[in-house]
Amino acid sequence: MKILIVDDDNSSLQLTRLHVARCGYEPVTVSDSTRALKVVNDENIQVVISDWVMPELSGLDLVRALRADSAKRPYVYFMVLTGTRLGNINFMEAMDAGADDYMEKPLNKDLLKVRLRVAERILKLGTEVNTLKDLIPVCSYCRRVRRDDQAYESLERYISKNSSVRFSHGICPDCLAKHYPQYK
Repeated sequence: MKILIVDDDNSSLQLTRLHVARCGYEPVTVSDSTRALKVVNDENIQVVISDWVMPELSGLDLVRALRADSAKRPYVYFMVLTGTRLGNINFMEAMDAGADDYMEKPLNKDLLKVRLRVAERILKLGTEVNTLKDLIPVCSYCRRVRRDDQAYESLERYISKNSSVRFSHGICPDCLAKHYPQYK
């Protein structure tokens, strides 16, 4: 799993990169928060670890930008790092901005490892939920689809109303032989 690390302090950036690599993940590093948006979009980034205080876009501005533009990509798990020890005030502000986790500097490598495992589990569960959400509830007998209002309608009508798919009907060779044997 690729993890983007964003920090304008090179020492902190390299230390976090080292910890992420030792946890068995692939670190990608940038020191410019505006470049981080491009990297997330261009590469398969699933987790971002970002410093809070940076020039141009802060870590919170970065997570807000990612959340505002989230329809274009899979969910990105976002961790904010800060050297400031203001406790719950910072934690709540980070969560309200859209962050998933919050850690204080200096980075505790064992705590980072545990939190990256949690991030991995959450991302996996999100993928499973999206897969289930995309399933269409079809009656096993009549093949009609159950809508959100619990009423049933034909599969063709349901798909036509809920997507850009249009149907063109025909008869497959097996059904032709079964129902119209005279046209073999």
